[in-house]
Amino acid sequence: MTFSALRNFISLLVLFAWTTLLQAQESSSDLAKKLSNPIASLISVPFQYNYDHGYGPLEGDKSTLNIQPVIPC
Repeated sequence: MTFSALRNFISLLVLFAWTTLLQAQESSSDLAKKLSNPIASLISVPFQYNYDHGYGPLEGDKSTLNIQPVIPC
């Protein structure tokens, strides 16, 4: 995957996350109540991007995007 393709992919993910966030907005008091309740159903989707330069015996580049959704049962 080229750098520009990766950049486009990440841009699409950010756009998707932003639109989802705008659609699912809640009032501050509702969110505070859910955060104070440890068994509340809150879904989070953290992203972790890692870039390794000089990777492997050929000194290549490696990009990794980890998406780790947390969905309570």
